[in-house]
Amino acid sequence: MKKKGKKKLRAGIKIFFRVLLLVIIVAIGTYFVLNIRIKNICIEGNEQVKDIEIIEVAGIKEYPKIFRLSKRDLMDKISSLPLVKNVTIKRNIFGKITIKIEEEKILFYYKYKNKYITNNGVELDDNNYYGYPVLINFTPDTIFNSLLDAFDKIDYDIIKMINVIEYNPYKSKDGEIFDDGRFILLMNDGNTVVIDLVNIKKLNDYIKIYVSLNLNERTGYLYLDTITEENIYFRDYTQEEKDERQKLIDEVLNPKVEEGEKKDELQQEDGGNN
Repeated sequence: MKKKGKKKLRAGIKIFFRVLLLVIIVAIGTYFVLNIRIKNICIEGNEQVKDIEIIEVAGIKEYPKIFRLSKRDLMDKISSLPLVKNVTIKRNIFGKITIKIEEEKILFYYKYKNKYITNNGVELDDNNYYGYPVLINFTPDTIFNSLLDAFDKIDYDIIKMINVIEYNPYKSKDGEIFDDGRFILLMNDGNTVVIDLVNIKKLNDYIKIYVSLNLNERTGYLYLDTITEENIYFRDYTQEEKDERQKLIDEVLNPKVEEGEKKDELQQEDGGNN
């Protein structure tokens, strides 16, 4: 009986020390893991939101300890940026944190409000976004919202081919609006597209139409508001129309250049008068 008791005691001691050793190993491992600092920040999927904006709002500019950060807290902070739609975060024991961003789509700049507009109707004040169309005039709310819904279904590469959007409803000779869904689009290839909300999805065929009409060799008005399967109506510009189009492009896209030129002219005039 005594031998059996001693064996049980020895077995119990062995188990105790094994458990203690395991606890010590886990504790040491946990200590080192919790004290691993961020060594590499990898940000993916962002085009308009700058890396430094994400890093600063997340609070990881000073490369803190990676596993002492709450993923939920990081995601909430990054999601507070206006253009961030979704965010996912991955971390590893080598100190790498990967932040994957899904952005809202900017559809155009609305000159009436001096705001950039996203596909979800979010209005952005930031003036550091580039390469988007400019909606140059006031558009009634119902038409504006319909335009947002329609543009959200247009190929994003096509949207980025548009320089200027002008709300231009059909009017009778006495000025009465009889179709309030028409827009004129000035494309960056030199052509002008006349479109309405009923046919706006046909913009997705713009490249195919461009090739079929050899528009790389000519420029003018493409009427997609009256398109049929048998016929696409296209009319070349007159020189006056071409000049007016270029003038509008310059006014909308290069206002600062023009303002600078005017100031230079005024300074020259003032200098000449003195």
